[in-house]
Amino acid sequence: MICAAFIILDLTLIQLIGEYLFTQKVKDEGHYAAEIALRIADSWSERDSGQLYGLVSDIAAENDSRILVTDPYGVVQVDSGTDQMGKRLYLKEVADTLSNGKGTYGYYDTGSGSGWFAFSVYTGSAIGIHTVPLSEGARLTGALVLISSADELYASLADMQGRVAIWMLIVAAVVLLLVVIISNTVLNPISDLNNTIIRLSRGDMRARVNTRGKGEFARLGQAFNSMIEQVDRLNTTRNEFVSNASHELKTPLTTIKITTETLMYMDPNDHEYLKESLTAIDKEVDRMNYLVNDLLSLVRMDSGEQRLSLAELDLGELIKDTVARIRPFSLDHNINVSVDLAEDVKLTGDRYKLQQVVYNLVDNAIKYTLQGGHVDIEMRKIGRNAVITVRDDGIGIPEKDLPHIYDRFYRVDKARSREKGGTGLGLAIVKQIVTAHSGTISVRSKVDSGTEFKVELPLQGPKDTASKQGEEGRR
Repeated sequence: MICAAFIILDLTLIQLIGEYLFTQKVKDEGHYAAEIALRIADSWSERDSGQLYGLVSDIAAENDSRILVTDPYGVVQVDSGTDQMGKRLYLKEVADTLSNGKGTYGYYDTGSGSGWFAFSVYTGSAIGIHTVPLSEGARLTGALVLISSADELYASLADMQGRVAIWMLIVAAVVLLLVVIISNTVLNPISDLNNTIIRLSRGDMRARVNTRGKGEFARLGQAFNSMIEQVDRLNTTRNEFVSNASHELKTPLTTIKITTETLMYMDPNDHEYLKESLTAIDKEVDRMNYLVNDLLSLVRMDSGEQRLSLAELDLGELIKDTVARIRPFSLDHNINVSVDLAEDVKLTGDRYKLQQVVYNLVDNAIKYTLQGGHVDIEMRKIGRNAVITVRDDGIGIPEKDLPHIYDRFYRVDKARSREKGGTGLGLAIVKQIVTAHSGTISVRSKVDSGTEFKVELPLQGPKDTASKQGEEGRR
């Protein structure tokens, strides 16, 4: 298709240039014939044959052409070549000029076999004939015939045609090369992207875009692959979340089911066993309630439905109140909890959620510290941040488990965690709340030596939502 277009363009261009050159030559020779007519006008009107012949011969020699002068009947009166003297010129151009008194032009090609008479008076493969009327006043007295070769013109056209054809071939080759390059750099990546999308729509989450090179399409492919990996991870996390939540809910439900069935067939007078069974059911219900509340909190934070109610608060007072709530639990486990608040710190944040952060961290520290151990809570102001540190001397966390402690339902010691009533969601919730406040959380731990959690929170509150949500919190 492209080659055909270039061939048509080539032929059209050559034709236009040829027509222009041909038309220009006709105009130039027409003007030249008119000039010759003016130069011989005096000699023709005086019918001075000798002078006229000499003048015509000189002019013909100057332009390498042949000049003839006829009377009103087409009979040659002067011929620069001499062999047509006294003969009638049977040329259409001469007849037209003598009949209408206007100059005209004719072209003859030896290859076509036409114009035999013209070729008899001028040798050449292509000739042009210009005729100009000669007159005295209003009376037509004859015609001037200028016969010249058109070989040079058509040789130029042939040379030009060859040059244009070569350049067109070069341009066509360049265009074809560009088409191949564009196809490889544009069409192929688009096709690859389309095929990948089709595979993904059929459920093949392993499909990836080939990201060759470093151009825009390579970056697009990398971004697309990154998006698919995130979607794949989200899908995997969702499946794991549903599976883990189902498993966590199934355990207390099974316990309640077994205990209830036992109660149905037990001796109603066995009050002690009845109390134990109801107490066990109550604990399992509480456990399910904690789990459901934690799940709802995570879902709301993930979906963005649960927004922060921001307000200025005293962080030291918040920590004291939270520790006071959990102190009875620490006393039951014979754990010494100390609080070190270096100075008063005012912070913009969500009071309820920050209490949840402190409570979960201290609660975890107490649960995994042996009786007689210590849990220390510190709060410092460092630069524009408030830093809360919760440190214990408990059982610690193995190094291999540290990267996963914020994963939902992840437990270092599953059996022991369930025994202590954990849902496996506490640290995931802490991480979400701290991140929502534009803060960071870090952990250091060593097995049998204890664990330290450090939370850093900006004093001015979350960077992107502080103003709007602060107003909502104050309302």
